[in-house]
Amino acid sequence: MALKQHTTAADQETCWVIGGGQFGRRAVDLLKKDTPGGKIVVVDRLPLQNLPDDIEMIRADGIEWLTEHFTPNAAVDKIIPALPVHLAADWLRNKLIDEHRIVRATEIPDEQLHHFPHPIRISPSRVVMSHADFICPPNCAEPDALCTYTGKKRPPALYFLLEAMVAGNFTPLIIRSRQFHSGVGGFFPEDLWHLLETARSLSETPLLIGTACKCHGVVDGLWHETGGNSFVV
Repeated sequence: MALKQHTTAADQETCWVIGGGQFGRRAVDLLKKDTPGGKIVVVDRLPLQNLPDDIEMIRADGIEWLTEHFTPNAAVDKIIPALPVHLAADWLRNKLIDEHRIVRATEIPDEQLHHFPHPIRISPSRVVMSHADFICPPNCAEPDALCTYTGKKRPPALYFLLEAMVAGNFTPLIIRSRQFHSGVGGFFPEDLWHLLETARSLSETPLLIGTACKCHGVVDGLWHETGGNSFVV
């Protein structure tokens, strides 16, 4: 697949914010301030109150809506995940199922957790992690050298560590959460399409699907093969 590269001028961008809770509303406010001429679409199952008149509100399940409407020709420049799920992994799962593949969540064994900084298991197949053992300020600008909170030297960026990780027989496929504003991370469309294209080429291989910024991340164990149309939790 030829991947479209991000070239749209900032004041003409279209941003999709998937989720309208606390983090989604903060993203809307900051994006609108930075790019007042851009288009912002918010997707949430619940109706949202007091949105600016020029914000498009869509009532729908965020994962299902993204799976249906995010096509290679979709008019979107940035995608902001703001749901309490792993948006990239759940979207990838749905796309592989749509291609009639058997897709299974794969348990990340306890003996592999030491690879991740401060890991917290969300489910057998999903682990969140962080370099920080404290609550980070919401407006962290992700400076290169020093931590915003401690003033100490930053550890290596988590997305680099996950990409290079050797964790059992898992193959890591990691998306960098790009900082679009202080404390607001997301993806360019080509990030997700590259993830799908790479995952397709790794059938019958245990995958570690991850999203990470410099300090925080989430990974899902996933396995797929051609010939079916099911997802086993």
